[in-house]
Amino acid sequence: MAKPIGADRKRVAVDLGTALGAEFTRLRVERGWSQSKFGELVGYDERYIRQLERGTKSPTLRTLFNIAAAFGVPVSVLINRAEKRISRH
Repeated sequence: MAKPIGADRKRVAVDLGTALGAEFTRLRVERGWSQSKFGELVGYDERYIRQLERGTKSPTLRTLFNIAAAFGVPVSVLINRAEKRISRH
């Protein structure tokens, strides 16, 4: 059985990669998108999206811009929120 969307979105972020991934997950869940839907919107495979959200892959600058555009926020907002996640840890 598949777990509900965002079931593990409260992951602890200890570095920029996991913090960005957690922010991607938060924004995706907030919009009600599955990882598959999110992947379609930004033009990436669902497996890659999963790796980004877990922080096991780091996005390129181009990928970061594509993701920010899909969420309708500036890249700087994603990075600032990720930095705040790290500082809270």
